[in-house]
Amino acid sequence: MIRRLDVHDAEGWASLRLEALERHPLAFSSSFPHDPAILLEIARRRLAEQGESALFGAFDSSRLVGSVGVKRYEGAKERHKAFIWGMYVTQDQRERGFGGLLLREAIERARSWEGVEQLHLTVSELAAEARRMYERHGFREWGREPRALLWEGRAADEHHMVLPLRETD
Repeated sequence: MIRRLDVHDAEGWASLRLEALERHPLAFSSSFPHDPAILLEIARRRLAEQGESALFGAFDSSRLVGSVGVKRYEGAKERHKAFIWGMYVTQDQRERGFGGLLLREAIERARSWEGVEQLHLTVSELAAEARRMYERHGFREWGREPRALLWEGRAADEHHMVLPLRETD
């Protein structure tokens, strides 16, 4: 089951996010917090956001096993864009289709926002499976940032990808 998360899901999302940051430090620009309680506060704040921002969760029974965020850029000259962030599915639930379901939900949410023409994301070179999934959903690379992330002496490039949502002139 895929659904939009709300403030009642804050603890589950914070736990899932901690797992993602701990197990895959070079897949996310965010770092594992010194105090994990901070992440719970961040979760509550993000899940309470109104407007053109959403966080979706994938559930296996009642267990949160994946999530993805989508948010519209706020600047007047960037409101035609939205971005995907924080895509993660637990290792034991991968290859069951949750990633694709989450991504499709985020794409449809961005498509529902009037005036949004393109959806952006970045993906670490270390996340080849994720990159292939994004490509299967129509995302195309438009650039690569060498050594975009550096953690404990290891570096990873990030691929910038875009999905056109509407026909433009």
